[in-house]
Amino acid sequence: MKSLARSILPLLVLAAASAPLRGGRDASEVAERFEFQGRPYVVRALHSPGRAGLRLEGARTADLSAGMAGENIYLATRTGDGNFWVFWLNHRPGADRLAGYDFRLGRSRILVDGGFSFIGPPQVVETGGRQEGLVFLANRSGNDDLYYWDAESGRFTQLTATRESEKEFVVERVGSGLEIGARTLWERFRYRFVPPQGDCVLLRREPLAAAPGGHAATVVPEYYNTYVGFGDSITWGKVEGVQRLDLCFLTRMGEMMSDPGDPAYYGASSAVNLGVPGDTTLDGATRARQELAATPGLYLLLMLGVNDVIKKSFSLDSSLENLRFIIDEAKSLGMRVIAATLTPSKAGVAASDYYWEHLRALSGGIRDLAADEGVPCIDALTAFMETNPPDGWKALLEDVIPDVSSGNHPNAEGHRLLATLFSGALVAFPPLPPRNVRVLDAASALQRTASWDPCYESDFDHFRIEFDFLPQAYSYALDSGESHHTFILFPFLPQVYFRLQAVDRGGHAGDYAAAASPAAPPPQSGAAPLRRAPRQGE
Repeated sequence: MKSLARSILPLLVLAAASAPLRGGRDASEVAERFEFQGRPYVVRALHSPGRAGLRLEGARTADLSAGMAGENIYLATRTGDGNFWVFWLNHRPGADRLAGYDFRLGRSRILVDGGFSFIGPPQVVETGGRQEGLVFLANRSGNDDLYYWDAESGRFTQLTATRESEKEFVVERVGSGLEIGARTLWERFRYRFVPPQGDCVLLRREPLAAAPGGHAATVVPEYYNTYVGFGDSITWGKVEGVQRLDLCFLTRMGEMMSDPGDPAYYGASSAVNLGVPGDTTLDGATRARQELAATPGLYLLLMLGVNDVIKKSFSLDSSLENLRFIIDEAKSLGMRVIAATLTPSKAGVAASDYYWEHLRALSGGIRDLAADEGVPCIDALTAFMETNPPDGWKALLEDVIPDVSSGNHPNAEGHRLLATLFSGALVAFPPLPPRNVRVLDAASALQRTASWDPCYESDFDHFRIEFDFLPQAYSYALDSGESHHTFILFPFLPQVYFRLQAVDRGGHAGDYAAAASPAAPPPQSGAAPLRRAPRQGE
């Protein structure tokens, strides 16, 4: 009987043996527990600097990665008809190979070696417990595509070449071939492939539904002083196994920014916590459209990616694509985005070079992505690693407590550092340009009264009004806390030309407002587009 092997979802248990070391003694962790034919098994990951191995424990014990130099990083276990298979990455700097163990044959071997920068957990195509082939996501060209590996020939075939990275897929037996459903962040696809040498044919392609534009709720003045934390369990506030909102950097930011004596003094503000424990960048991208549209707030604090690296199935290109998607969704809503590099971990995985190589690569990619998107980025990784070197960063993370905490989350001091970085970036934003500038008495020979919307940002200080009676001169300036001003005209000076901008307490001046007076200039060249918050009735 032909079938597809069943998946066993990984149960990552970071136990006491998961020593929080970098460059220290060896560490181990339970990568997965599962049952096969009524008997319990464990796949154990053994970490040490420069190398990592895998061991099968249970009714049969085996050194799965024996003889495979480099770091062997667990991916997945699949069960089939009277058999199971364990898969892992054989990682060496710059290249990954897919390796596997066949329980029935009792042997391990390298399966795929093709210069890949990423290989994801495969799905097994089998007949009666005999492996026929594998379907998997992999990256050889800066994009994640689907591949098929034929067990008999040992050759692999690229099945797809989509413009964006494919994120997930499912495989079904249909007649003599396979039907594969896959998705990017923008589209769903369905393919048919007849192994081993058949063409992969596109059967169906459909766009994913977009979220309605604009924030759903009515925007009130508080909108301009609300920051939205979007991330994983760190944003959620997990510390030593429980949610500690009192320690969370979002809460600490509010405390700092409301203190007139703090360097990041801003004024009244509020936070919305959209952290979800366990989320990867893909999870975040999947929920970003709907959640951000339903959550009015001017600022987005984006910190995601820790779980991408820790969960092993890591594609740098795909993770950065996910983060870019979230940033673009936020910008389309008029949100001001602050990105963040990643905090380190002292869990068992931190004993491997694989972890640090990818943590640094993703953090560097986030910095480059932020620069490309024109958004600020706080460098959490550098800030942690430069705290009392060489090992002071460990004091910023939770304790490793068996069955409670892994050492993957910042503690109170770690959250305080994150709050300092984020609040500094937030208060550095200049005020938004004044909106709805209008002249109320354009026909008057005696005066021109201009008005505009108030500035609701808590760190607002004053409006700067530059004006002149000659076009483009702007020789005079005045500051006002009011959202209106009357200019007096003279018979020999019958017209006034003005422009205005908002200035905060820190002296940051925003872009000039859109033109209202006869010769007011457009916004500064190269400045960010004017953002208009949704208003009641829109």
